[in-house]
Amino acid sequence: MAVLGLMLVSPLAQAKGKIDFGGKLDDGDLFLLTSLRYTWETNAEHRERDIEFNYRYQDKSNEKTTNKGLIQLKERYEFADRHYAFGLGRYDYNEFRTINHRTQVNVGWGYKILRTDKIKMSNEFALGYLNSAMDMDNSNSVNEFIYRNSLWFLYKVAPKISFSNKYLYEGSDIPLTRIETTFSYQILENTQIAIKNIYTEDPITDNIISFNIGYSW
Repeated sequence: MAVLGLMLVSPLAQAKGKIDFGGKLDDGDLFLLTSLRYTWETNAEHRERDIEFNYRYQDKSNEKTTNKGLIQLKERYEFADRHYAFGLGRYDYNEFRTINHRTQVNVGWGYKILRTDKIKMSNEFALGYLNSAMDMDNSNSVNEFIYRNSLWFLYKVAPKISFSNKYLYEGSDIPLTRIETTFSYQILENTQIAIKNIYTEDPITDNIISFNIGYSW
């Protein structure tokens, strides 16, 4: 938490971000999905930091079926055209997973595969350390090596319509797969509406489709 506090009070320049909210209430069934991403440059040249937060909750027939979330901190350093190194810290929680929560620290390399007016694509590969715990008090935990690969794709279909896909795979004793697919439409200069599908396998399979509204700056 001290590291997070230092990052938040650091001098900001050209900060940008997006907050997203989605949900529905249908015959007593409640579904909520929220996400926040905030990015800013540091005083050091070619460095950038970001914070990402996601939370999902769902009940069916008045019974809670989903309760999971994550927070991630990343710092990037662009050392060559299209190439950058990064450090990443991540915590994720899932009430219904055998592994209650996981904490990881990684270092890796990213490559901007494609950059045009309509298409953007990047890939990141990282190695690191993972602590997985069965209980919130860490009374039953495992430490292990982890590798992760993330592929991001964005296609601007029309001036106000875009499609994006984020694929993440984490290799460990219990691997994780997460695929986030979004169709969005810009209704105002800083406001978008979207249909989003998030599929996760960790190892519990979870597939949620939502209607979202987002604000970016």
